[in-house]
Amino acid sequence: MSTYAFRSVDNCKVRLQIWDTAGQERFRAMAPMYYRGAHAAILVYDITSEESFQDMSSWVEGDELYCDCYYNIIHTDMLHVKELKKNMTEDLVIHVVGNKLDLASTHRAVPLRRTQEYVARTLGSDCHTHEVSAKEDDGAIEELFLQITQTLVGRKFDTERQRYLKQTNPVMIQETPAQSSSCCGV
Repeated sequence: MSTYAFRSVDNCKVRLQIWDTAGQERFRAMAPMYYRGAHAAILVYDITSEESFQDMSSWVEGDELYCDCYYNIIHTDMLHVKELKKNMTEDLVIHVVGNKLDLASTHRAVPLRRTQEYVARTLGSDCHTHEVSAKEDDGAIEELFLQITQTLVGRKFDTERQRYLKQTNPVMIQETPAQSSSCCGV
């Protein structure tokens, strides 16, 4: 399922196209159509389910995991990382999200620290972790999309700046120290 979201970041209007495959096996064969050209991926697991975390973990470790600016964002439980990286347009922004935070105090099965350590070890330090409650709208999901959008817009500006610098070939002018004009040469 695809949906669009619009954001304004750093005076740039951004349209996000969000694909939600819900991590279902029946969408797996069609997944490459969704993430071709993707700029970001949100990998979601259930913090109350060890099995959900293990499913995500096994896909990650098996080299598989179940945006004027325009970005595609994949919201899914599982993505095929090799295929995703082959079809993406730039470095992929990855956020791993534990859902059902509203049940954490009574039903937590996956500690946040464990997720953070796992993500750092398998996906690297550029990958971010979050915990949210889709049920309770506390702004965390909006903040997640804002972080992703800011990262993508920042990269676009950096890329455009680098391209401009290459095209214009600027000359760096440095001030040289004034030479002494003493008659004694001192």
